[in-house]
Amino acid sequence: MQLKLTKYMQDSVELAVKQPSFLQRHKEEAEMITLLKLDENKQHGISVELIHHVSNCLDGVFFHELIKGTGVYIESKEVKPKNPEFEAYMEKLRHQQQERDYKRMISSVITSEDQKFNLGIKPDELKEVKSHIATIFNILFSMVAVYVAVYKASKTIMTDVGLQVLMGLAGAFFIGTVEIILYAKYAYVATAPKKSSSKKIATL
Repeated sequence: MQLKLTKYMQDSVELAVKQPSFLQRHKEEAEMITLLKLDENKQHGISVELIHHVSNCLDGVFFHELIKGTGVYIESKEVKPKNPEFEAYMEKLRHQQQERDYKRMISSVITSEDQKFNLGIKPDELKEVKSHIATIFNILFSMVAVYVAVYKASKTIMTDVGLQVLMGLAGAFFIGTVEIILYAKYAYVATAPKKSSSKKIATL
């Protein structure tokens, strides 16, 4: 364990190292401490064992006096210089990740004018929607055409306008129902998954 070196400790070490009773095993550390220039911006450490030994070598110098005003010394880690190539590589990776995140973020956003007009519907789905809309208009047109045709034809049979209208509506709903059933059957066949037909190999 080391404590923060103070001026009083340094002066005491300098005096103790000259004493005949000073042990050789503490001499190297003591000499290093006497050569240090204390600076407020930089701290140095001294071992607790050396402080004990100094207090034993000097008369009138006590351990508790030597450690007064000090604290535990924690050696600062040396800041290693950064590798420019490694930093450039990491910056490149960060930039690529940011681009990927940005593309992922805007992928679900409607940006083009066509997409805005289509409400973000995919082209394949839009084609199917248009096909359904066209079919609906065709069915409605067929119903109107049949209604007009039946209504006109009923005038030659009867004079009651109410019955003429009812016959026209009945014809329109009939043709509409038939076309809806046919289209539903066609849509079911078109969208149903195709079953793979397995060919049987005839054996002799």
